[in-house]
Formats: sequence, structure tokens, C-alpha cells
Amino acid sequence: MRLVVATNFDNDLIEKISKYPVKYIYGSQTETLTGHGRASFILPKVNDEKLKEHISVAHSYKIKFLYTMNTANLHGKEYDEHFLNKLKNEIEKLINFGVDGFIVALPFLIYFIRKEHPDIEVSVSSFARITNIRKVEEYLQMGANTVIMDEDTNRNFTLLEASAKLAKKYNADIEVITNNTCLWSCPYKLIHDQVTSYLSAKDGVKNVWFEYPVLFCATEVRNDFANIIRMRWIRPEDLHYYEEIGIDRFKIAGRNKKTDWLVNVVKAYSEREYKGNLLDILSYVQGRATTSALRRINESSNYEILMKVYVDNAQFPPNWLSYFKYNRCEERSCEECRYCDIIAEKVIKIDGKPFFQQQEKFKPQIELIPRFVSHGEDNR
Repeated sequence: MRLVVATNFDNDLIEKISKYPVKYIYGSQTETLTGHGRASFILPKVNDEKLKEHISVAHSYKIKFLYTMNTANLHGKEYDEHFLNKLKNEIEKLINFGVDGFIVALPFLIYFIRKEHPDIEVSVSSFARITNIRKVEEYLQMGANTVIMDEDTNRNFTLLEASAKLAKKYNADIEVITNNTCLWSCPYKLIHDQVTSYLSAKDGVKNVWFEYPVLFCATEVRNDFANIIRMRWIRPEDLHYYEEIGIDRFKIAGRNKKTDWLVNVVKAYSEREYKGNLLDILSYVQGRATTSALRRINESSNYEILMKVYVDNAQFPPNWLSYFKYNRCEERSCEECRYCDIIAEKVIKIDGKPFFQQQEKFKPQIELIPRFVSHGEDNR
């Protein structure tokens, strides 16, 4: 097992997770030249000195640091020679700080980094949305050391096994994300990637304090709690399914989380066991982030129930994940299949009561989106 863990730039985090099989931590400065995979307003402030110090502490524990440069869009700046010079200088600076590698989503950035630094590690971000073997092959041929699969592939064991075998031929790795809670086949994912990218760039949109696609996602969960089971998270107890097909590199998300939370998640995956509410070790932005944001504008009444969801990790049937080895979600509708609905009824409780398909469905309130911007007032 090799864990790749998000960092919140608390140096104590490194010491606390160093006793576990953590081989890498990853993160970035708050606002960056390119933008990256988390909106800047949810991340800690990190200047050059803090970044250098944190990398040095990681190295002292023999943990490598990967810098996230995984924007989904450079907004045409590839054509700007002035920007390219700044990008070259930025990469040189980061390498001088001790960065061991980069996580990127754009082929342009792979080629740009590889041109000057052919030996540095490059991981292809999940923001590249790699969902088939040909894409894996393309990125490996570009020179990627690691391909981080789109979460949607986490239960496609045929694809993952084939990808792991292919990566081995290139002396490369396949990595899967364990604890994100993106909807299965989320229709909002691509726009969310774009929103996150420009909210984390130095020249991006300012004063936004909530990523509106999360509201859409939360509404889907609020309308059907079985969507929680359909998500492609991985339970600590189920890591062996991936190791059996040649994948032992697992990413733990949570760059915006507190140290105790991250340590608890690392412990659970390292020990391959978690007793309690599975949502405690998952990102679960649909509940926590959405409800918190809507409380700020006094619009949370329809979403408060998301904070009352309990997914009893001990109640999953043995070998429940085996179903996906023989049934392909890609060609079968959830309405027809209903396997995740059955699991939901076994493991989910709402406000302490057994789960049943719930009340009337509703659409996200898009009229709220302009209220997720501060106009000089402090809504926080």
C-alpha cells in the first residue's frame, strides 16, 4: 500500500501520518499562476517560505511532495509568450524549493514540464477525466509516471485491471481516489472542474465563497440518498479488490480539512477498517459544505437533512463490491438495476431512522448563485 495524502500545510500533520504508509503528500499555494483543483477560498494561506518549510519537513520523514498544477483550463494563455515565461520561472522556482513532482491535467503542461525537466515525476490528475484505456495509453505515451483515474472508474474493475497492466509496461502507476464523494457519472463534474480552476488562479474570479456546482450535486443527494451508495468512494475494508488487480497507490483527498480529520482518514485506510459513519472519512461536500454555505444566506431548510445522514460502515454485506466485478454500470440504468438502492436500505439511516426513498424532489435554486459572492460585506 502506498498512500498519497492531501496536505493542509500543518507541519504536525506530516509527523502524525509518517508512521503510516504515506509516500507522498500533495498540495499547492492558495492562488497560483495556473490555477489548480481546489478553490482558493477553502485552502490555507501558503507563501513561499511556508511552502519551502513544509517540503523540507516532508523530506525529513522521507515523504515526497507533489505540487498540484491541475487546472482544467489555461483560458488560452498557452498563446501568450509572457505567460509562458512566467510559467517556466514558476516551475523552476518550485523545483528549487524541493518539489518532487507535479500533478497536472492538461497535456500542454505535461509537455511543458517534460521539455525542461525530463526526469521529474508527473502525475495526471483526475481532472483529465480518464475513463477508458485509450486515454490511459495516450497519457502514458506523453510521459506520465502516474495516471490518476476519474473516480467514475473506481468500480469498473475490468478497466482498472487493464490499465494497471498497461501502466506496468511503461514502468508507471495507476492511482485511484479513495474518499471523494462525486456523484456517479456526475453531469456537473466538468463545469465544477472549470469553476474550481478559475477560482484558484491569481487572475481568476474574486470574492466567490462557494462553488455553485456543489449545490446542484447536493440537491441530487437530497432528492435520492441512494446516490451516496452510487458514488465511487472506496471503503478501507475494500482496498484488497484493487490490490488484487495490481493497484496499490491510493489517494486521500482533503486539502481543506483539519489535521485531526486527515490523520483519522489515513489511519482508517492504513488499517483497512473504519467503525462508524462512513461519511466521517469521506469528503461529503454535499452535506457539510452545502449546508454551511446555505446557512450563511438563511436558505438551508431544504438541505439540513443532509447533516442527519448516517452510513453505517459495519452494515455493508460481505463482498458487496463483488457485484460490480460482474455487472457494468456503464451500460445499465440505475432505475433498472437498483442494487445501490438495496444497499442503501441496509446501511443508511436518516436522523436515526431506517432509510426509505424520501419526500418530494426539487430542482436546485439557481437564483441563489449570485449570493455566493461577497460584495464588500462579510457574510461569513
